[in-house]
Amino acid sequence: MLKRNQLKSKKLFTKLATGFLLLALLSSALTGCGGEEKGAEPANSTNSNSTAADTAVTLPFKETVTFRVWDPLMSTALPIMKNYAESELNKELERRLNVRIEYIHPTEGSAKEQFNLMLTSGDIPDFIVGTFGDYPGGREKAFEDGILIDIKNEIPKYAPDLAKIYEAYPDLLMDVETEEGRQFGVPFLKGDESIYTFFGGFLRKDWLTELGLEVPETIDELYTVLKAFKEQKGATAPFTGTVGNIKGMYFTGAWGINQDYFIEDGKVVYGSIDPRFKEYTKTMVKWYKEGLLDPELATNNTKTIDAKITGNQAGATVGNTGSGLGKYLPLMKNKDPEFDLVAMPYPVLNKGDFNPFMAKDGPTVNNGAWNITTACENLPEALAFLNYGYTKEGSMLYNFGIEGVSYTMEDGYPKYTDLVTNNPNGQPIATMGQYYTRAFKDGPFVQDKRYFEQYMALPQQQESLKTWTKYAKQVTQANKNYRGTLTPDEVSQTTTKQNEINTYKDEMFLKWLMGKEDVDATWDKYVEQIQRLGIDDIIQVRQAAYDRFIEKFPQALNPKSFNISDIFEK
Repeated sequence: MLKRNQLKSKKLFTKLATGFLLLALLSSALTGCGGEEKGAEPANSTNSNSTAADTAVTLPFKETVTFRVWDPLMSTALPIMKNYAESELNKELERRLNVRIEYIHPTEGSAKEQFNLMLTSGDIPDFIVGTFGDYPGGREKAFEDGILIDIKNEIPKYAPDLAKIYEAYPDLLMDVETEEGRQFGVPFLKGDESIYTFFGGFLRKDWLTELGLEVPETIDELYTVLKAFKEQKGATAPFTGTVGNIKGMYFTGAWGINQDYFIEDGKVVYGSIDPRFKEYTKTMVKWYKEGLLDPELATNNTKTIDAKITGNQAGATVGNTGSGLGKYLPLMKNKDPEFDLVAMPYPVLNKGDFNPFMAKDGPTVNNGAWNITTACENLPEALAFLNYGYTKEGSMLYNFGIEGVSYTMEDGYPKYTDLVTNNPNGQPIATMGQYYTRAFKDGPFVQDKRYFEQYMALPQQQESLKTWTKYAKQVTQANKNYRGTLTPDEVSQTTTKQNEINTYKDEMFLKWLMGKEDVDATWDKYVEQIQRLGIDDIIQVRQAAYDRFIEKFPQALNPKSFNISDIFEK
């Protein structure tokens, strides 16, 4: 078991001296997870070589155990709480398990900077939620640098219910385990294929009806609709969102690419220098010049986008069916009875085509993984706490909250009460759901499809899922998403080059979009510059990583679906 004093090893000292992110780890004592209240003894902790029978940690803990966790706070939670510690779910966990959970929330839009500041401060919490995408080298490098713990061998001993799920569904390890065979945290699992997809585009249905227009399916049809919104409805931002939204797969996928790395015929392709990206960019430039795209794409945030959608300034955007459709429709129900939204398919160039980059989760969502840090002094208690989410009791709490308060059982079906679905104070289900459950966010548990059935209760939401998933099987078969993890050495080889490429390509895209540079006139020089910055070297490294991944997990070439929720019936 790793202890916080390992951070002071000579080997780590050498590593820390080379990077600013970790230097301060030497100078600050870390708060230990599983640390009991002052004067208490550890709860059933044993050494890691004991048998499973000897290492059982009983819940609730005999003495109160404190955990600290870095976890982004969703904007939909803000109307009712400023910290997840205020939620009824958290209070119920504290009552049931005898734990105290202290949350650290980064400010929206500043998570990366605050993540780095957290590391440099040395005040690292017991759990860090997410993929470690903001850490140079990712989780594997964070492990080498003494921040994360490899818990693979500890899971069978201290998290037996999670181990049971891995045993029943070994394909989950493709996303949970690194190529080196390490596991740094526990995953957020989606229990049923029906809840894998939840994101897409939507637009004002009432405007379409008034103007006699159909829901657009192609890029040209969407252009016609946005032009009508501008000219006939007075929309100042016919399509609103962010630059990231229009560069995302929802639009670029119409040309069969994305802006990042993807797989085509077994080879790694970098979308931002593909000739198809040039054609996509020219289309976006045309739309922006004609006022069909929000002129404030580069500065928008959640609040400004919301204001434009609800203030008749915008007629289309992209978002989640829960926090998008599920937010705007209830908000406008009384303010404007005519207000209505409808989902539009992922756009394509030609009718009958499909966008191969549909936003589609698998059973494992690593954005919601809880990683365990070396600040954790007593690993058994940490894993016992995390394992609770994979038990039947824990699953019911995380998905539905407190029986008799946030849900009731009706003929064996856990039905949310009006407190959640029809809140007397007018709070939307997305907000109340986070107050009582984890299902409306993410976390260390198996998300139940019965939560989704009720969350997406509006007819427009149910229809959106059908619209966005129409070509789900074809997308899965196309299998163009990049898979593979770079080693820390490979990260070192490519990070600086990639950062320079990202900065340059983003600057050029904005110049093109806003008419400061001409796409045709500068495209060849743009590609040449990205090549000079080292894109071919990065592609070669990423190809090697992809090939390694496929060699270890050949089943990734033919992904299959399964329903993890069945584990509770076995």
